[in-house]
Amino acid sequence: MSHTDLHRFLDFGGRDDYRKLDLSAPAVKNGALELEPEAMAELARIAFSEIAFKYPVGHLELLAAILRDEKAGGGEKFVAETLLRNAAIAAEGILPMCQDTGTALVYGWKGEGVGTAGGADAAEALGRGAAAAYAERRLRKSQLGPLSATGERNTGDNLPAAIDLRAVPGDSFRLLFAAKGGGSTGKTSLSMESPAILRPEALEKVLAARIGALGASACPPYSIAVALGGATPSQALYAMELAAWGLLDRLPAESAADGTPLRSAEWEAIVERIAAGTGVGAQWGGRHLALEARFIRLARHAANLPLAVGVSCSAHRKARAYVDSSGWYLERLEEDPARLLPASRAALPGAVRIDLDAPRETWLEALRRLPAGSAALLSGTVTVARDLAHARIAAAMESGAPPPAYFVDHPIFYAGPTDPAPGAVTGSFGPTTAARMDPYLAPFTAAGASLVTIAKGPRGKAAAEIIAAARGVYLAGIGGAAAIAAREQVAESRIVDHEDLGMEAVRLVKLRDYPAIVVIDASGASFYH
Repeated sequence: MSHTDLHRFLDFGGRDDYRKLDLSAPAVKNGALELEPEAMAELARIAFSEIAFKYPVGHLELLAAILRDEKAGGGEKFVAETLLRNAAIAAEGILPMCQDTGTALVYGWKGEGVGTAGGADAAEALGRGAAAAYAERRLRKSQLGPLSATGERNTGDNLPAAIDLRAVPGDSFRLLFAAKGGGSTGKTSLSMESPAILRPEALEKVLAARIGALGASACPPYSIAVALGGATPSQALYAMELAAWGLLDRLPAESAADGTPLRSAEWEAIVERIAAGTGVGAQWGGRHLALEARFIRLARHAANLPLAVGVSCSAHRKARAYVDSSGWYLERLEEDPARLLPASRAALPGAVRIDLDAPRETWLEALRRLPAGSAALLSGTVTVARDLAHARIAAAMESGAPPPAYFVDHPIFYAGPTDPAPGAVTGSFGPTTAARMDPYLAPFTAAGASLVTIAKGPRGKAAAEIIAAARGVYLAGIGGAAAIAAREQVAESRIVDHEDLGMEAVRLVKLRDYPAIVVIDASGASFYH
């Protein structure tokens, strides 16, 4: 067995970390474990049904620690408390913690003594279970399938899932179920570096550039993972992904140059220090860009040095599972986030109330007076639209059509909510990444539309210049707080255009004291820059 086989070091905890599922125990035939595909599908269905609403045990304690940090600012404490309250609402099992319920991910390590009944395809069964969970729990379906080199359409079931199953020695099947949104996935970077960076000051400089580029658009505080080395670039990415999910925590701190990978606590502290120094903090400025960090060092070819950096966002959705001859087991998740909440609810420091149902010039001028970094509580009507709706409206305008009235009369909130439960106003509702809509700003603002936008994260320099030229304003909400927004801050929601786009349809939504900060003000000044 190779020293580089990461499965030797996988951290699956102990039996007390799991609960036994009410699934029939696998059969043992000719000394081998035989798994029924329907049981595998049911395991996946249960796992994906739970991780959309509940966090791993211990994760929220790290978030709660921000509230006790005397050096943390009021803005990031407000974000941290909001995310904790969001977790308490999501744990009820009705509203997912985040509106981007993500790509379904399954990592598996199947022992050589494990088979499937009738030679069934394990990946197919696991994918089928994932699709069932997304349908039953009204989770957002975000996967687009290609129609041609440039054409695509929503697959309608959130498949295909990303399933990576590997054969390993043993007589058990270990799995990790996870869901990752587009924002955090988009922060993944992979490069082939010169071995010359293997000096502390050089490596720290490279990491500072990578971590500094993470920004706030993927909903920090993050679990940041770094993998340095690897026989191939894909091995570095694989190790980084496992590290972000906490599966490589058992790696040794030292190695004998025999190819065994290691985990460096020293460099994890450096990563956290660099992250704190960015000032981005938990979205609205501060020290807590990183909730935790992992740094993995792998063996490499003498001429190559892969470097993979990635994050898991504040919606840290994962659950381990395993099956052996005694049955099926799924990791216990946090059941009572409310135990971590402070006795009294924090107010958003210095927030200005804005009535978006007042005459347009009234609320527009009120927002134009707010400098970057100002806090606001938004009430009233906004237009909800994101990528596909923007593309369609821009194409119509290129053909000579005027912008729709709803793009002129109201602020534009970039969002794509989950489907609502029966009788509910909305499903989970939260902002998507602003920068993806930057290419549409110039033609829209030139036509008097999209002057005020609401999303998350920074925007580019060109976007700031366009906003300043139009005396527009860009505000950021709290990414990853979609359950609390749906429960407390969305009073009405109805589709008004492009219904065929599903979660990307255009909606008119009435907000109620929705918290946000001014990121780019009417002069073009940027909070993040």
